[in-house]
Amino acid sequence: MRTSRCLTALFVLLGLTVGVVEAYPRPARVSSRPEVDFHPGPLRMYQSPAGEYWYLLYDVVNTTGQDLTWAPSMVLYSDRGEVLVDGRGVPRTVARAVMNHVGDPLLEPKAAVIGTLRQGMGNARRGVAIWPAPNLDINELRIFVEGISSESTVVDHPLTGAPVTLRKNLLLHYLVPGNPAALRDEPIRLHPDYAGEEHWIFR
Repeated sequence: MRTSRCLTALFVLLGLTVGVVEAYPRPARVSSRPEVDFHPGPLRMYQSPAGEYWYLLYDVVNTTGQDLTWAPSMVLYSDRGEVLVDGRGVPRTVARAVMNHVGDPLLEPKAAVIGTLRQGMGNARRGVAIWPAPNLDINELRIFVEGISSESTVVDHPLTGAPVTLRKNLLLHYLVPGNPAALRDEPIRLHPDYAGEEHWIFR
């Protein structure tokens, strides 16, 4: 029952109604637009005196044949109805502490990794997305990554009929086992249905 209510809330947040979700377009398996290669690492929790935070390391490589601008949007939804934007509500001291905790010399702060993404493996970038974790009583998390692809589509809003532009997003769906604070730095696993292959949606 709780999962059903939370999914309904999620669809409302996405601007959809449950009855029309199946009618919405889905991205093609092979995009007609250039796409960068995005490789997410495990989702983890970082605990600091300022509170708890989710963080996700990722690598991005431009294999499109032309230099592109990398300016991703990463939004995290919890099954408690929270909508969290990467970096929003995250103090700079926490962002620096996460990077120091990871200890990877290739890891770049958000302000540095956004910008021109040059071609080839030699120009790959490694970044980190960080979100506050205001509520630890959760079972599922979903992360929507926009900016990997320029593919989009226009649909009519189900309530107003006004045209709405939807953009291709990578969907990462996680199951949270018990109290995430007890996991310390253990990775939070992808939902079994989302492990091993990429899942794309228009959002």
